[in-house]
Amino acid sequence: MPLHHEIKNKGSVAHPTGGGEYLISEHHTIGVGATSVVKMAQHSCTKQTAVVKIVNLAMHSKYFDQELHALSMLNHKNIVKLYQYDVNYGFLFLEYIPFPSMYDFIQQCGRLSEELAFRIFYQIVDAFLHMHSLGISHQDFKPENLCYNPRTHEVKILDFGLSLVEEESSTKYGYGSPLYMAPEVYELNPYDRFKADIWSMGVSFYEILTGDTPFADCNNMDDLKNFLLFDQSPIQIPEYVSPSASFILKRMLNRDPDERISLPMIMSLIQQYLKTS
Repeated sequence: MPLHHEIKNKGSVAHPTGGGEYLISEHHTIGVGATSVVKMAQHSCTKQTAVVKIVNLAMHSKYFDQELHALSMLNHKNIVKLYQYDVNYGFLFLEYIPFPSMYDFIQQCGRLSEELAFRIFYQIVDAFLHMHSLGISHQDFKPENLCYNPRTHEVKILDFGLSLVEEESSTKYGYGSPLYMAPEVYELNPYDRFKADIWSMGVSFYEILTGDTPFADCNNMDDLKNFLLFDQSPIQIPEYVSPSASFILKRMLNRDPDERISLPMIMSLIQQYLKTS
């Protein structure tokens, strides 16, 4: 089922237990998060397998609205697809992706080869170019929100509950996952949400290349904030990382958002690497 660009064309499902066109597996929970539960579902006519993200509207209706708004606009092969929704019960029927998160894969199998990391990062950057062109910032990108098919090496970006769709690039909403949040997000002042996304992508690329975040030595949140906001020493990159990858990482992980590299430039550098590798 293709992803439409207008929310009003999606239609809604009406039954809280059956899910309208989809049958929800009440006993097959595949994930539990802070704002939602994810269960298996199946289309009653086509038998298409899907998942349903059930958001607690009483406490987290804002996150449901944000994710619905973003996914209704997005249409990219490396972004999870929205099939159907129900605004009354907080149902988001999404593409089923039967593969581990990139985080889980790295934990089990270790870091990826550099060439493979670049091939994967190409897909991520391409998806973010699409995202940002529509005025959408993810706000919580990390390997845990990236599904990875180890056979085809294709990835899908998930979890748009913290995403923002606004006309202005600046925002004051300082949220995300601490290890992946840009320094300016911690300052609680308005910041450029697209440049903050680039920082999160840089931390994730570092983790894919090395198997860990750049901040593994920080013992707690105070250490992390002090390192990001007050320590001017450069972020250390292992010697085995190539000069090409190191250059991209250093430019993405620049503490000054005005000096941070742009997505088109990142894509250009990735393409150069892949042509010569």
